[in-house]
Amino acid sequence: MLIARLTKKVRCNSNRAFAFLSVVVLCVSLMESAFAQDGGRRYDFRIDEETLGGALEIVAQQTNANVLYPFELADRTGMNPVSGRYTTDQALEILFRNTEFSGGLTESGVIIISQGKSDQSHNREGSVQTENKKIKLSLLAGVSALILGPTGASAQELAANEDRTSGSIFDSIVVTAQKRESDLQDTPLSVSALSGDVMQKMGIRTIEDFQFFVPGITVTNDSMAIVNIRGIGTSAFGVATDPSVTVYVDGVYQPRPTTGYQDMFDIERVELLRGPQGVLFGRNSTGGTLNIVSKAPSNELEGAIGVTFGNYNKRVFSGTISGPLTDKIRGRATIVKNDRDGIYTDVVTGDKYQDQDTFAGRGSLAFDLADNFELVLRGDFNRERETGFPAVRATYAQDIIDAGATIPTTDLGVAFDTKPVSNTDVWGVSATATWTGDEVGFKSITAYRESDVFQVIDADGTDLFLFDIGFRENSRSFTQELQIYNTNPGRLEWIAGMFFLNEDGVGGIDLLFQNPTINIPESNVTNAYALFGQTTLNITDRFRATAGLRYSYEKKNYNFSTSVNGAEVASGSPSANWSAWTPRFALDYDLSDNILAYISATRGFKSGGFQLGDAGAFDPEFLWSYEAGVKSSLFDQRLRANVGVFQYDYTNLQVVEFIGGIATTSNAGKATVKGVEAEFVARVMDGLDLNATLAYLDATYDTFFEGGVDFSGNRLANAPDWSYSLGAQYTTPLGNNMGELTFRGDFAWRDTVDFKRDNLPQFRSDTYALLNARITYTTPSRLWEASVYGTNLTDNRFATYITVGRNAAGAADPNVPVTVLGSPRQYGIQLRRNF
Repeated sequence: MLIARLTKKVRCNSNRAFAFLSVVVLCVSLMESAFAQDGGRRYDFRIDEETLGGALEIVAQQTNANVLYPFELADRTGMNPVSGRYTTDQALEILFRNTEFSGGLTESGVIIISQGKSDQSHNREGSVQTENKKIKLSLLAGVSALILGPTGASAQELAANEDRTSGSIFDSIVVTAQKRESDLQDTPLSVSALSGDVMQKMGIRTIEDFQFFVPGITVTNDSMAIVNIRGIGTSAFGVATDPSVTVYVDGVYQPRPTTGYQDMFDIERVELLRGPQGVLFGRNSTGGTLNIVSKAPSNELEGAIGVTFGNYNKRVFSGTISGPLTDKIRGRATIVKNDRDGIYTDVVTGDKYQDQDTFAGRGSLAFDLADNFELVLRGDFNRERETGFPAVRATYAQDIIDAGATIPTTDLGVAFDTKPVSNTDVWGVSATATWTGDEVGFKSITAYRESDVFQVIDADGTDLFLFDIGFRENSRSFTQELQIYNTNPGRLEWIAGMFFLNEDGVGGIDLLFQNPTINIPESNVTNAYALFGQTTLNITDRFRATAGLRYSYEKKNYNFSTSVNGAEVASGSPSANWSAWTPRFALDYDLSDNILAYISATRGFKSGGFQLGDAGAFDPEFLWSYEAGVKSSLFDQRLRANVGVFQYDYTNLQVVEFIGGIATTSNAGKATVKGVEAEFVARVMDGLDLNATLAYLDATYDTFFEGGVDFSGNRLANAPDWSYSLGAQYTTPLGNNMGELTFRGDFAWRDTVDFKRDNLPQFRSDTYALLNARITYTTPSRLWEASVYGTNLTDNRFATYITVGRNAAGAADPNVPVTVLGSPRQYGIQLRRNF
C-alpha cells in the first residue's frame, strides 16, 4: 500500500537579485516564464527521528513537499540524523546512508522513497548528489498510472525524465572544500567543481584538460604538470622544492608535481579551490588546491567495461567493478590501460614522440565497523613508459644549419640526437577512519606514497649533440591528518585538527654537453607539522561569521654534490626551518533563499627551500588574499550565476627561472594579483543546459630586482589577462523507446601568456581557442553507451611552454626559443557497457 502526504509546495522568488543580474551574461536570453520548478532549493533540516515514518514526516513538514513511501515500513529504524542546510536530495542521502532505503525529489516536486539503494555510489566523504536523481521504482510495480500532483505524470514517466537530465553540468554537487559536506552553492568560497560523469562527457581525462572548463587555472606541461591558479604556481623541480598549488586525492596530500600529469579515472568529482587555503588545506597552498575525490564502493553490485579507439592509434581499455562483499564490507576496483602512438615523428630514425603508455589502477574497501564507524582502505598505482612532451624549434638559425642539423619539413616532424624518455611509477595506500557521534565526529587519514621519475630530454631540439638533460627523482612520503568536529551544530560549527608530513626525497640532474658533463645528485628530508582550527558562528539564520587559524612549522635537511667530468667540485649539507601563523576571516549572508554573498581575508604561506644545483636557499613567500563574491540560483533554480572578485598582496613571491637547464628560484620583493571570475550554468529548457566561464586577471610584479635587472611592472608567468569558455549539452529521447542522444560542444579561449619574468615577446604565447564536441547514444536500459568525440577540432597548434634554446656552440641563446606544444586534433569512438 502506498500513501501520499500532500502539502503545498512553495515557489522560490528571486526578484531581489534582478538588479545584480542585469550585468550577467546569458540573462538576456533566459526568460523566467520558460522555466519550470526543480529541486534546487535548500532548507534548514533538523531531523533526529530514527523511524522511517517519523523522519519522513519531518521532511514533509520542513520542505512542504509530497512524500510517497510504503506505509508498512514506517516503523523501520536506523535513519541517520540530519542537521544543516541542504537540498532535499542531499538531506535524503544523509538520512538513508548505510540503510536499505533510497529516495529523491522528482521534477514534479514529489519525494519518492523506495526499498533498496539508488544507482548513486555510497560515499561518506561527500558523493555527488544530483537534483535529477534516478529513483528505483520497484515498489511501484503494478501501479499503472499513479497520479503525482497537478502534473498528472506517472512514476515511470518521471523516472524517464530524470534519466534524460542526469550527468549534466547543471546537476547539484556536494563538495568538501571546508572539510565538511556542503552544497556548492552554499559554500562561501571561490570553488568550482565538476562531477566525474560531466568530466567524461566533456572529454576531461587529465588536469591539463580540466583547465579549459573552470576559470582561473592554467596548466603548463614541461615534463611535469605545472599548475597555476590565478597566475600563482611554480615550475621548480627538485626534492627540496614544493608546488604552490597543492593536489589532494581522497584527502591525501600529493607532494611531488612531477607526478601530477596522470589520467583521472573513476572520479566522483574534482574541486578547484582558488586562492590560499591557509587553514584547512594549508601546506604551501598559496595558489589554491585541487581536491580530487574518487568513487567509493557502492551498496549494490555494479560495474562497467569501456573501450576507446581513436586517431594516432589511440587505444584505451578500462574496467570497474563495485559492490558489497558482505553486509558490512563493500569494495571497488578499477583498471585502465591507455596507449597512443606518438604525435611527432623523428624524420631521421622514424621514432614516435609524445606518445602514451599508461597502466593504472585504483581499489578501495569500505568497512562498516559499527553504525557510526567506517574504515576505508585505498590503494592506487600508475605506471608510465612514455617519451614525454618534447620541446621543438619554430625556426632554425643559420649556425645550426651550417653545423649540419637535419631540418624537418612538416609541423609534426622533429630530429633529435637523443630519444626522449619519461618513465613514472607512482603508488600509494591510505586508511581513512570516520567515527560519527551524536555531538562530535572524528576522522583520521593515514597515507604512504612513493614515486619514481626518470626523464631524458633533448633540450636543444636538434639531432646535433649540443645539450641534453637527465632528471631523476624518488620520493617516499608519510602523512597523517586528524580531525575533530561537531556533528550536530546549532549556532556554532567548528572543526580542529593536526597534520604531519615526512618526505624523504632522493634525486638529481645530469647536464650533458659535448664538454663538460655535469652531475648534481641531491637528497632532502622534510618534516612538516601543523595545527589548525576553524569555527563558524550563525549570528542569525542568514548571517554567519567564520574565523580560522593554522600554525605551520617545516624543516628541511638538504644534501648535494656537484661533479664536472667526474670530479667533485662542490658539496654541502645545509638545513633550515620556517614557521608561520595563517589566519582566515570571513562573513557570508543569505540575501535571499537563493542568493549568498561572502567576503573574506586569508593569509597564505609557502615554506622556503634549496635550489637544485648550488643548494642556494630561498625564502618563504607570504600573501594576504581579499575576496568577495555572490552565488545565486535564480529563475526557479534554472540559472546559477556565481561571480567573485579578489586581490592578493604578495611578499617574497617565489619566482622560478631556468638558467643553464636548472630551475633557479629567487624571491620577488612584492607582487599584486587581482581579478574577476564568473561562472554561469543555465537550464534553458528540458534537456538543454548551457554553461559559461569568464576570468580577468591582472598579475604584476610591484618590486622585483634580480641580477641588476628591474622586472617591476612585468606580468607574472602563466597569467592570461582574459579567458573564457562556453558549453552546451542537449539530450533528446528517440521515438519508440529507442534510447536517447546527447550532444555536447565546448569552446575555450585564452589570452596571451608570458612564460618568462622578462616578458620578452619570443617567450609569449599567442591567443588560442579550442573546440571540442561529443555525441553519445544511450540505450533505453542505459546499459550501453556509444560516443563519437573530437578534441581541438580546429587543429590549433598552441604553446603550453616556451623557454630558451641553444645555439650551435651549445650555449643558451634567447633568440632561438624552443616550445612545448599542446596536442593536435584528436578524434575517436568510445563504447561502454554498464552492469
